[in-house]
Formats: sequence, C-alpha cells, structure tokens
Amino acid sequence: MEPITCEVLGVYLAVHDLGAAPVVLLEAPQHTYVPIFIGLYEAVSINNAINMPTPVRPLTHDLFSETLLCLNTHIIQVKIDSIEEGVYYATMTLETPTGEVSIDCRPSDGIALAVRQHVPVLVEEALLKDAGVSRDQLPDLRDFTEYMV
Repeated sequence: MEPITCEVLGVYLAVHDLGAAPVVLLEAPQHTYVPIFIGLYEAVSINNAINMPTPVRPLTHDLFSETLLCLNTHIIQVKIDSIEEGVYYATMTLETPTGEVSIDCRPSDGIALAVRQHVPVLVEEALLKDAGVSRDQLPDLRDFTEYMV
C-alpha cells in the first residue's frame, strides 16, 4: 500500500468533559481526518509555523530546521507509519550530501519541521483506514490561537 499525502489543517484544542488537549489535524483525500494528540510545546510550535512564518526568536524546531539547511540537508517527507497502543510513530526522510536517510521521529516533531520546510506529510494507507475518521467523528475542536496569550 502506498502512503497518502495529507494536508496539515492546523492545531486545535479537543474539548471534552474532562478538559481540553491540543491536537494537530491532518486531512486526507475524501475528507478523512487523522487527529493526533500532541504536547502543548509542539502545538505552539506547529501553530506558530503555520500562522507566523517569521518568528521573533527561533524556537527549537526553527533552530533545527535552519541547522539542517546550513548543513545542506533537506527534509524530503514526514511519514506517519503506525499507531501502537494509542501512540503514533513516524519517519522523517532527509536528503543529505551523502545520500538519503530515514530517521525515527515523533509525529509532532516531524510535522513541526515539515510545515517549516514545506514538505509533504504522508500517512500509511493502512493506518488511515484504521485511525482515519469522518468530520462528524471528530471531537469538539476549538481554534488553538484563541487560547494563546
């Protein structure tokens, strides 16, 4: 099965009875969505990369992205590979001066870097079938930027 290219729609707060949690939302073709719950720091980083292209001061993901570019290394893609016991796993593929390499990464870090370097985020087709949901199956999502100070 081929991985499917998804669009990073943004960062939201998934609101439920016990509180709220940050989620990055991916959209695949045919309006299939993959909500990935992430940490607050990663949520801020992804949100900033999407909504504030030029940060006042670099965050860790900005620094890492710029370091890669200074080393003549470019991210080719980030692929969400699998989910095990509710934890997503991903691989980041890099083009380096000595060739292509793939490294393990957290999906949130991979997405934070992918949006900075404008590279595709892919989801394995089998994972999309297992973890993908329709719009009406999504949790109550609120705009993350409304909660940032």
